[in-house]
Amino acid sequence: MNLTNKNMAFTLLELLITLIIVSILATLAAPSWSKFIAKQKINIQVWELRRTLELARSFAVSQHLVWKVCMAAHSLVCVKEQGQRLLVFADLNNDHRVNKGEVLIKDIALSGTSIKLSASGRAYVRFKPTGEAMDSGNFLVCSNDQSITYGRQAIVFRSGRIRLSKDTDNDGYDDRGGKNIKCHKPESRRWKNLAELYMRYRARLI
Repeated sequence: MNLTNKNMAFTLLELLITLIIVSILATLAAPSWSKFIAKQKINIQVWELRRTLELARSFAVSQHLVWKVCMAAHSLVCVKEQGQRLLVFADLNNDHRVNKGEVLIKDIALSGTSIKLSASGRAYVRFKPTGEAMDSGNFLVCSNDQSITYGRQAIVFRSGRIRLSKDTDNDGYDDRGGKNIKCHKPESRRWKNLAELYMRYRARLI
């Protein structure tokens, strides 16, 4: 009887230790898993942007008409960033919004990421019937999580070529023109140094 109780107690102790170890490992893995999910959302979104841009270019060529790609608020007005929808439409009166009677061939919801368009100050990208782009620039896709600095770009050239940024040096970040593409850039080293000096000065006064 005593032997049985000892064996049961030992088994329960092993279970408790195992649960503690699993809990610790899960806690350590959580940030990495969150980061992985955030990066996957960025990758999916940037590919969706590329397909959308290619669709607009294809329609411009086949329909012999200028087609516009932009992010928009709920009011269907084109915006440079923080858009809730991604649109492809023929902006017949060129007022940078979808109006009644204008053909809208794509309208998808944007969520889970933060997107910013840089196209010479414009809030849209247009494609001509020749397949060329009237506006060159890029859509920068970032995570909504401010701690995630990873980001990617969907890049549009004047020739109409569309490509995605790549990590050419395998450092974990896509790069363009020899510089890493980063989102939510951390505080500059200069300000960090000033903060450190202030804390040292304050410590001496105490």
